[in-house]
Amino acid sequence: MKSDSVVRAGWPAQRRPWLRAAHCAQLLGVLTGLPACAATDDVLRPYVGYALAHDDNLLGAGEGADTNQSATSRLASAGLLVDKSVSQQRLTAALHFTRIRYDSLPELDNDAKDLRANWNWHVANHLDGDLGVSYVEALAPFVNFHARERNVRSERREFGEARWLLHPSWRLRAGASRSTLEYDLPSQQGGNRVEQTSELGLDYVARSGSTVGTQLRRTRGRYPNRLQVDALLVDNSYQQDEFKAKVNWLVTAKTQLQFLGGLVKRKHDDFPARDYSGVNARAHASWQPSAKLGIALGAWREIGALDDVTTSYTLNRGASLGATWDATDKLRFDALFKHETSDYSGTAVVSSALPERKDTVRRAALKLVYRVTSHLQLGAQAYRNERRSTLAGNSYPGSGLQLSSKYEF
Repeated sequence: MKSDSVVRAGWPAQRRPWLRAAHCAQLLGVLTGLPACAATDDVLRPYVGYALAHDDNLLGAGEGADTNQSATSRLASAGLLVDKSVSQQRLTAALHFTRIRYDSLPELDNDAKDLRANWNWHVANHLDGDLGVSYVEALAPFVNFHARERNVRSERREFGEARWLLHPSWRLRAGASRSTLEYDLPSQQGGNRVEQTSELGLDYVARSGSTVGTQLRRTRGRYPNRLQVDALLVDNSYQQDEFKAKVNWLVTAKTQLQFLGGLVKRKHDDFPARDYSGVNARAHASWQPSAKLGIALGAWREIGALDDVTTSYTLNRGASLGATWDATDKLRFDALFKHETSDYSGTAVVSSALPERKDTVRRAALKLVYRVTSHLQLGAQAYRNERRSTLAGNSYPGSGLQLSSKYEF
């Protein structure tokens, strides 16, 4: 769902929670992506960009492979941000298009799209919400699929949420969403799915703006294409129920803690041996020790879907450390380190001959952005990935470099 913040016009000022800036999407690995956030006085912000990227193991070839998997790509992008307020209503949209061409792997050439729109609506002083849509089309990651074939993945999502301030210290919220994921490549269409989610939550809002609440969520996932596994037709459709605590604690003006965790139960239509019942949790801490330095810590234990036609979900445990440093008014550095272990607990193939699979991934990335003028921005990013897997042939390293430019009109 969208931001939990709500304008408290009509309640005393000391009871209003802090308003949090909306997170803006960025296309991973392309520094010519969406700008950080549109200024409130801007209605239209078009931009264009160009980037060069090199990856020395784009397809994720296993260690010892005798084929060259390095690739250099050229990315030309254009986009538009819309931010319009009419009375209490606010309309925002972000349209981003990228033309990607590979020098040595032309069969992977594709045109990526990232289109999002949201209406933040208000009725009187105590009822508000969000209504929006998004569409993302891009080349699927080569995590479990390493062939030199163009595997384009498209994701569509429609969502809505309503928030009712029924008391100065209590807020009721309800929402629903529908997500559709599809692959162009016929061999991967067993992973096509539709997920419908409904949610109900209740929050206590403290004087400081901190919130503590609970939420109930039900997700129904359907896989329209059954998988042929030996003599079996496997259906990965499922129902998932969650009961979680949700905390947003504003510790100080510079420190914020967020937590979402609780019980999750997932039941599959076929093969109950793949069902899951346990605790899922995600915590995030952000600290702003100075006006120019920001530090973020994250930790999680949760199940998640992935791009693999043989697996319904993985159980992921991980931690991350990120930092942002505004060295000058024009130069910014971003750093990220991530460690994650994935247990392939939701394997669709039920053969006892298959070994249990566990992957461990480490990623380190460093990015710098230099704003030459108020309109022109230059960027560079370097990263290193290391994957270790108990599945033969799926352990591999990877590193890359990206150089980019972006011009905002």
